[in-house]
Amino acid sequence: MADGRVCLALLVAALALAGAVLGSADRPRLVGAPETISNLDNDEGLQRALQFAMAEYNKASNDMYSSRVVRIISAKRQVVAGIKYIMKVEIARTTCQKPATDLQSCAFPDAPQMAKHAICNFVVYSVPWLNKIELLEHRCQ
Repeated sequence: MADGRVCLALLVAALALAGAVLGSADRPRLVGAPETISNLDNDEGLQRALQFAMAEYNKASNDMYSSRVVRIISAKRQVVAGIKYIMKVEIARTTCQKPATDLQSCAFPDAPQMAKHAICNFVVYSVPWLNKIELLEHRCQ
């Protein structure tokens, strides 16, 4: 009976310690782990990576119209031997035929039969100091 109480007390103490460690808000970040980008519209690196991803997407697409970003759903940055941007975005077809030079000025079509939306996941690898950028993966649904 006493052994059971000791085991129970140790278990409660271990769980309390684990909760305190895991629940700590001010613990240091894991180096190299992806971190959420909170200011999506003002992050220059993210915007460059997204612009590059959309240019690559439009080049590879068989659609005669260019697509552009409607909204950024989420974005993360991971420091590797450069910076990896992991983005989830909603894109849509525009009224501009390919190749469009300024996608931001391209409007979305009013006609429902022309509208085409997709949710895409892009991973862009950037090494700014070497002027290197590459689309590692993209999946759209």
